[in-house]
Amino acid sequence: MQLITSKDNNLIKETKKLKEKKYRNEKGLFIIEGFRFLEEALKSSFSIESIFISENSLSKFEEYFIDIHIKKETKLIQVTEGIFKTISCTDNPQGVLALVKMDSKKVHKDKGTYVLVDKIQDPGNLGTIIRTAHAAECSGVILTKGTVDLYNEKTLRSTMGSIFNITIIEDLDLSFTKGLKDNGYKLVCSSLDTEYNFYDIDFNENLIISVGNEGNGISEELYNISDIKVKIPMPGGAESLNAAVAASIMIYEGVRQKSINS
Repeated sequence: MQLITSKDNNLIKETKKLKEKKYRNEKGLFIIEGFRFLEEALKSSFSIESIFISENSLSKFEEYFIDIHIKKETKLIQVTEGIFKTISCTDNPQGVLALVKMDSKKVHKDKGTYVLVDKIQDPGNLGTIIRTAHAAECSGVILTKGTVDLYNEKTLRSTMGSIFNITIIEDLDLSFTKGLKDNGYKLVCSSLDTEYNFYDIDFNENLIISVGNEGNGISEELYNISDIKVKIPMPGGAESLNAAVAASIMIYEGVRQKSINS
């Protein structure tokens, strides 16, 4: 295990830079923190470049991961408490942090339900949608251009580790989405101008459930290529629902329908 005691160490400097999106994209790395989050990463197919452990958390680290395999190529680095705080993104760090390579091995499924996130801006909403899609065993999550950064620290925390357990596709030109449509998938968009409710959809078909921007809803480009337009009834008279809540309602209608037919 490597020991770093100087805040001027080059690796420490490079790690601090990864708090910015520009450097994350440049290096193809992102930061995760916490024992449970690291456990999910270690059990996944993602490659972990380095693990930083604060001196006060070393014993807990060794005990927590005693039965979990850590690959030889993953560097283990012990640092002082002061240094750890400079690379941490949280106010009350747990004492373990890792640099993870952005996943380039996407496993695309040819059936099921994809969730398309269209220009969502709140990292908590994006993380919650990813977590819900994972819980419901969706085929994957599609992100359009203009959606909040997937590797934002708040987004990552909100996924609660689900980022390591579901395929996520950044579809900047909608080519992946259009490819799914060409292969029989139907794109579902929410609309006030329809008589169909979301539970009228047959979730046994191959579907892409879209979730729009918090303020503006689904973009015109997506709306124009949608196959099915539905609404979520709101008998109480509220103007709208939180984006992550709306997504969860529709996703779990699919779970309900499939459980009936299984």
